[in-house]
Amino acid sequence: MFALIKNHGFVLCLVLLIVLRFLHFGPEIDGPHDWRQCDTAWFIWDFYKNGIDLLHPAVCWMGATDTLILEFPLPEALVALGYHITGESIPFARLIFLLIFSGALYYFYKIVGLLFGEVIAKLSTLVYVVLPLSVYYSRAIHIDFSVLLLTQIMAYYFLKGVNHRRYAYIFLSSLAAALAFVIKIPLAFYWAFPMLYYAFRQKAIWWTFKAGGFYILAVVIFLFWQNHFYQINNAAPDLYYIKNYHKMLPSAGWFFGSLAERLLPYAWWTLFNRGVFEVAGLVGLPLLCIGLWQAKKLEHFRFLQIWILALILFVIIFFHKNVVHNYYHLPLLAPVAILIALGLKRVAASRPFWLYGLFGLMAGVNFIYAELNYYKLPHDEIEIASLIKRYTPDSALVVVTYSLMDCRNPKILYRARRRGWSVEEAALKPNVIERLQKEQGAQYWIYVGNKSPGEQLTGQLSGLKPERIIGLTSVNLTLYLFRLSD
Repeated sequence: MFALIKNHGFVLCLVLLIVLRFLHFGPEIDGPHDWRQCDTAWFIWDFYKNGIDLLHPAVCWMGATDTLILEFPLPEALVALGYHITGESIPFARLIFLLIFSGALYYFYKIVGLLFGEVIAKLSTLVYVVLPLSVYYSRAIHIDFSVLLLTQIMAYYFLKGVNHRRYAYIFLSSLAAALAFVIKIPLAFYWAFPMLYYAFRQKAIWWTFKAGGFYILAVVIFLFWQNHFYQINNAAPDLYYIKNYHKMLPSAGWFFGSLAERLLPYAWWTLFNRGVFEVAGLVGLPLLCIGLWQAKKLEHFRFLQIWILALILFVIIFFHKNVVHNYYHLPLLAPVAILIALGLKRVAASRPFWLYGLFGLMAGVNFIYAELNYYKLPHDEIEIASLIKRYTPDSALVVVTYSLMDCRNPKILYRARRRGWSVEEAALKPNVIERLQKEQGAQYWIYVGNKSPGEQLTGQLSGLKPERIIGLTSVNLTLYLFRLSD
């Protein structure tokens, strides 16, 4: 129908759009959300240096007692295996995550093709690749596209299994579900609604009920992992004397948020802005509106409708996460890409040349948006980390105090490849550094500010002078390095 989506044109355009990611394959972790990426990168680095133990991953901000579970670290283990060939390499890690993204893109294409046909599948895939969040996170040190790959494998083989009444497909679907659940179940649960509707529409409810026994395995594995998660994280040291410190145990407030938060206009304004600029993109938004109207003509319109409603439910349930983290919007990209593709198809129906112009405009605007808003490097943190790495031993346990970096912040410690603690300025009670030295074995304290904080050193550390005083070039502050013990 359109030359852009004929086989050779489609593949060439898709490859070119993916290759553009290599313009941002640098060795430094960039923002937004480099905090979360640094945790993931430390999982990888620790596996590389100390061996892969999927049940006991480590963070860098809990000192020597560093075992802590944030997710089942399968993607990190895959990258760590590669490090044994390439050595530690952020560009290589980016390549692995880009390959994972490409796998997710492939199964997205397969799902859309199965439901809506080849033309919509190809257009949707091209649109997916140029959506702003896709442009950035597809090459980030980040696990969410791993979960999307697994959930789309789960959904695709479920649809195939229902169509052909094949238990083998449902078994494959259940294996993918098990891995998705233990890595990040919020990005998976919403698929149950469109999948069950599809079984109902195909008159396969009874067959699905029988075949659904395979998913019991996924649930059992998830429950085992949740119990293990609780046991490991509950055993973490209780550093209650550090402001805002708490054990990383399940918290309804952190995942779901409060009713008060849902009543804040600012929260909804944040979600609206993200939806316009990062999920659909400015050019994609009017096309999405046209696509919503056109979607009613699709054979599987109800499936798409329930998929979208399930994702709205996902946003409402995990409201706090969606407000704070833009990467929680990644599951929204799939139906948005389909709707924009439908809009493109409708607009170009009478004027095929418009397809090239509109798609090119959308891609250009989205890539420019990414350039202006993503790929930000924290030069101050990179400089501080390099100085810590230069002036402390590899095995040193380091306390870092820099502005608002609270007790779970890995951004400097990861970049310095040091274990230790982050203690923000407001948490510097007189005995905090002393207790970390006495009880946790802290050996160095790095303070970044306008003047020496020696008055915060109490007890045996009272009167200790900084071993090094270094003016920073990236920011008008000074780094003070105290040796607490040998």
